[in-house]
Amino acid sequence: MTDLVTPASDDTRAGLDMGTYEVLRARLGEQAEELARRAETLNAARLKVFGGAELALLGTERIHTAAACVPRDIVPLGSFLLFGANPARGLGSETRVSDVFSLHRFSSGDGTPSLVTAAPGDLPGLVDDTRFRRDFAEMYRYFRNTRLLQLRRVEGLLLAVFQTGPTVSDVRVLRWRIGADGSVTYVDNKGERDHVLPPQQDVTWVQTTRDDHVLGRHPHISVDGEVFVSTVGGTLTVKVDNDTETRDGIYSEPVAERLQSLADADVSYARTGSLLLLRILPYKETEHRHLVFNTRTKTVVRLDGIGQACQRLPDDQGIIFPGGYYLATGAVKTFDTDVSGLEFLSL
Repeated sequence: MTDLVTPASDDTRAGLDMGTYEVLRARLGEQAEELARRAETLNAARLKVFGGAELALLGTERIHTAAACVPRDIVPLGSFLLFGANPARGLGSETRVSDVFSLHRFSSGDGTPSLVTAAPGDLPGLVDDTRFRRDFAEMYRYFRNTRLLQLRRVEGLLLAVFQTGPTVSDVRVLRWRIGADGSVTYVDNKGERDHVLPPQQDVTWVQTTRDDHVLGRHPHISVDGEVFVSTVGGTLTVKVDNDTETRDGIYSEPVAERLQSLADADVSYARTGSLLLLRILPYKETEHRHLVFNTRTKTVVRLDGIGQACQRLPDDQGIIFPGGYYLATGAVKTFDTDVSGLEFLSL
C-alpha cells in the first residue's frame, strides 16, 4: 500500500519559514546579550586590576554670539572658554573684538554644568586689554582680508593666529602669557616665532647606499635585509626574496623612464614596529613614491600621503597621514578628499 503525502501549501511553507526566522532571531539575540554580559564582566575585571575612569557626557551647550559668524576655534582657560570666529561678510566696515572673540564660563548653580556668556572683564588681561584692542583694530584696519585661523596654547602662551594675506604664510600672531594661577596677560602681536608646527615626520628616514645593491640578472636594492626594491626594466618591483634570477615580486608598478640603472633611483626607508616604509624616487621623476611593507602580512600598499606627513600611533599600532591611516594588522583606510596644504598640528 502506498502512502500519499499531500504537498504543503504556500501558506504552510511561509509559516514554517517565518517560524525558522523567529527561532534564529531569538538565538542570535540571546548570543548578543551573552556577549555583552561577558564584555561587561571583562571590563569590570580590567578596571579592578588596572583602574580607570568612565567617560560620560554631562550635557551639551550652544554658544550664542551677538552677530552671524563662522565658528573657527575654541580654547579652555581655567573655568572659561575663549571662542573665536570670523564674522559674516556684510556686517559693516569695521570689525570689532566682540565680532571675533567671545568669552564664556561654566556655571553649576543647580549642580548641572552649563555654559553662560561672560563679560570681557571677567578674565582680566584677555580681550579687555587696551594694547590688545589697539593691535586688533590696526590689524583689521590695514589688512582688509584678515581672518582668524586658530587659537593655540603653547608652553604657557595663548596664541591667536590670523591670516592677513592671500597665502597661509601671511600670518600675524597675537599672544598672551598664562600664569600658573590662571591669570592672563597680553604680550604683543609678534608671536610668529612661537607659532611653530611640530615635525611633520615622526619617523627617521635612512638613505640606502651602493653597499645595499645586490647585483645579478635582475639586480635590486636590499632594504634593511627585509625587502628588496628595483626600478630597472621599466618597473618598480618589491620582492621579499633575495633572488636576482627573477624579476617578479609581490608588488610592481611602471616607472616613467624604462632605461635606468639601479644607482639612478633614490631609495630611503623607515621602520616603525612591523611596518617598513619605503620612499622611492625613480630616475627622471620629480615626485617620491611612498610604499608601506607589512612584515607580518608580507603585503605592500602605496600611500603617497606619507610624504606629506607621517605620525606613529602609540605602541607601534600603525601610522596616520593626511588622508588616512595604516594599522599594523594590515587594515588601511584612505579618504577621498583633498589633503593638499594640510599640516600636522599637535594640540
